[in-house]
Amino acid sequence: MSAAGEAAPRRLPQLMMIVTVLIVAANLRPAITAVGPLIERIGQDTGLGPAALGLLGAIPALGFGIVALFIAALGRRWGLERTIFISLLLLGLGTLLRSLPLGAFSLFAGTVILSAAIGVANVLVPAVVKRDFPARVPVMTGLYTAVLVGCAAVASGTAVPVAAAKGWEFTLGVSAIFALLSAGLWGIRLRGSRRVGSATAPGSLGAMVPDPASLVSGSRGGTMWRSAVAWQVTAYFALQSGIFYLMLTWFPAIQTSHGVTEAAAGFWLGAYQAIGILASLVVGPIMQRAQDQRAVVVALAGIMFLGVLGILFFPAAMPAWALIVGFASGGNLLAGLTLISMRARTSAEAGRLSGMAQGVGYLLAAVGPLLAGTLFEFTGSWSPVLWIIAAAVVVMAVVGLFAGRRVDVL
Repeated sequence: MSAAGEAAPRRLPQLMMIVTVLIVAANLRPAITAVGPLIERIGQDTGLGPAALGLLGAIPALGFGIVALFIAALGRRWGLERTIFISLLLLGLGTLLRSLPLGAFSLFAGTVILSAAIGVANVLVPAVVKRDFPARVPVMTGLYTAVLVGCAAVASGTAVPVAAAKGWEFTLGVSAIFALLSAGLWGIRLRGSRRVGSATAPGSLGAMVPDPASLVSGSRGGTMWRSAVAWQVTAYFALQSGIFYLMLTWFPAIQTSHGVTEAAAGFWLGAYQAIGILASLVVGPIMQRAQDQRAVVVALAGIMFLGVLGILFFPAAMPAWALIVGFASGGNLLAGLTLISMRARTSAEAGRLSGMAQGVGYLLAAVGPLLAGTLFEFTGSWSPVLWIIAAAVVVMAVVGLFAGRRVDVL
């Protein structure tokens, strides 16, 4: 590749570099996770039916998937710092647009813009971590994930009380302020960044962000799209993402259908996400020590299957099921990301597999919220949706038995 790479910003204190990364992580989920607790209120005020609201919940995964496949070219052209800076500005503008009282147009258009903006940072911020903290990647990734999950949980847990006081439009729009302030703070990096002349320089963007064209050819002459292992990893990533975004969109509605108050449903959605921090701390070291990952992914699937059956048959214990399913969901995300790294021999292969798994995986995952909303609209019950989730968990366990083997993708 002839595109220019990028070296780390100069003359920035280490603490400032850490803070700027974490401040971006804090923006990557609140604009999305605040929607689930308010989904029924939004439907009542806008006249949107369950199918349309399911589409609203599917847009973030669609945006993530599309961006994961095509952001590399833009990132190489503009550089990491500038591309992330622009994405934060777009996140703020998209969030503001979504909160305007313009009906379905502003709601959907704003969601499309902010989802694409978040998708940019999903791909590029891990590249920043790898470039700027090469000796502390696990620690920084842990901090990054904890901040991301924690802020997502806060947004879910506070959405209903804030909406009751200020309206759902204000609730969905308030995170725009934080995104724009974060863009200002991230702008400090723009003044310290410098371009270097070769994409093969250490830590260059070209080595860390997958190029769509590179998804075709493997580093040893293989083809990623024809690799059975690559498709197994992609299928696992798609299934865990689909279940997560379905629950993120509809879990509050599932709870309220069993008599849980709207505020409590929002709180337990926040808990469902927050418990993912614990899952990362527990599952990560286990996967690090394991010879292969089959036992871990099957155990996580078993935990999630138990939680889904609990929601179906013992809804009175909904808080417990929220924590159980949330723990498994957080562990499944970590497992999906870990499988991407461990099935590849080189960083170049990992980049190609990441682009395929996240791109295709998120696009397939977008079907979950849309299918759930449409099915509920036809049946008037969440039970068929929960049975589909249970079936998807079983399929995920089977796929994980293949993807978790100690084999290489190419």
